[in-house]
Amino acid sequence: MSGNRCGHDPKNPNLSPAKPIRKGKGGLPRILSLAAERAKAWYFHPKKCKLLQSHPHRKTRSERREACQIVIETILSHLDLASLCLGTPTLENGFIDIDMRTIVRDSGIGQRRCERAIALLKEAGFMKVQQPRAINDQGDYVGLRAIRVVTTLFFEFLNLGPMLQRERARASSRLQRKAMKANRKATDFMRRITQGLRNSFRFKPQRSRADLEKREEETRRWNTACAKYMIANLDPDECRRRTNAELGLPADYSPGRYA
Repeated sequence: MSGNRCGHDPKNPNLSPAKPIRKGKGGLPRILSLAAERAKAWYFHPKKCKLLQSHPHRKTRSERREACQIVIETILSHLDLASLCLGTPTLENGFIDIDMRTIVRDSGIGQRRCERAIALLKEAGFMKVQQPRAINDQGDYVGLRAIRVVTTLFFEFLNLGPMLQRERARASSRLQRKAMKANRKATDFMRRITQGLRNSFRFKPQRSRADLEKREEETRRWNTACAKYMIANLDPDECRRRTNAELGLPADYSPGRYA
């Protein structure tokens, strides 16, 4: 046992995840398995991809490089070529992003090793991660499933840029044909729905233009009434109290608080 007791052997590394990319007939497009195979050279020759070196003057530790290769193949096995997002476009539920639990399960390594490997890929510019948020019934912001994107820079570093363009065009065409067969738009497959959170979180509906104009008019009316008392050099609390009394509003009302 070596590599911080993670079972890593520097001379005989395990560079494949627990669930490798499906190849051959019925498998994933060749570019995905080819990218995983070419990226494995970075383990034995780190200088071929200096962007993945966590320190500019020394090599990244071998167990970190091993985890990075495992995670790379795992994310490629879940990559949607049309959007370069990790997940699956479906008609019923829109685009379903994979979560960290799926990455950990399919990689076969611990969550902390997966997180550190993804952080290294993000620092190299090979991945982007966006954390969308929503508002629950209590008015608090809550995090939703992260959106993970593989950048074109990753494929360009592997000399797969032209092949990526062809495969993305084919993937987009397949999605378009699937949408036409279902008599739907391709964007219906790519929309994101908070599946599973619908019962837990209630999203605030957007205000209509009429509601916004009404709110703006009420704010202007309140500010105009309050300005008279401010010119008289009254205390701000007294200005608010008199303005609310004049307009028949609650004593603690203010436009910013109730916007």
